[in-house]
Amino acid sequence: MTGFCGSPRRKGNTDILMQTVLDEASEKGFDTEMVYLSDAHVGFCKACDACHLPNGKCIIDDDMESLVQNMKESDVWVFGTPVYWWGPTAQMKVFVDRWYGFYSDNLFKNKKAILVVPMEDTDEKTASHVVGMFQDSFDYVGVELSDVIVADGVRNRGDVKERPELIQKAKDSVSKVVVSKKAKTAKK
Repeated sequence: MTGFCGSPRRKGNTDILMQTVLDEASEKGFDTEMVYLSDAHVGFCKACDACHLPNGKCIIDDDMESLVQNMKESDVWVFGTPVYWWGPTAQMKVFVDRWYGFYSDNLFKNKKAILVVPMEDTDEKTASHVVGMFQDSFDYVGVELSDVIVADGVRNRGDVKERPELIQKAKDSVSKVVVSKKAKTAKK
């Protein structure tokens, strides 16, 4: 299980909830890793379509290839981004936009995802654009969104620690992935 943290704030609410998911997954036997997108060099898509030519490859020389390798090696992904102006952070959006160059090589086949969305606002509707963007993107490429954790009303670093129901929801999300994987295996 690999976490892709779109928040530039270390030890903030996104990081804490994602780390809670990964710690719970580790206890359940998953190998886990956290990737901080703010530390990665990921350039903007240039819309040149070189990646979709026969034997094509993205022309941008950055960290995206190693991030894609992380994605390939994980069965489950945890994506986390706070809400910035009704959308994901720039770091997360650029990362998702760059999937365009890789979605045709079965990168997303049989993958599962958990989405973590902390925000200052207390109206869960504020997260709807972020959740919708991920749900639509996952539907398009064939990823199963196993759980969404919207953490409303968490402005200051560490506010989620004062909300035991959010910490528990983060832990419970791992069980949803495990149950989902078992159900798919049983159907085969």
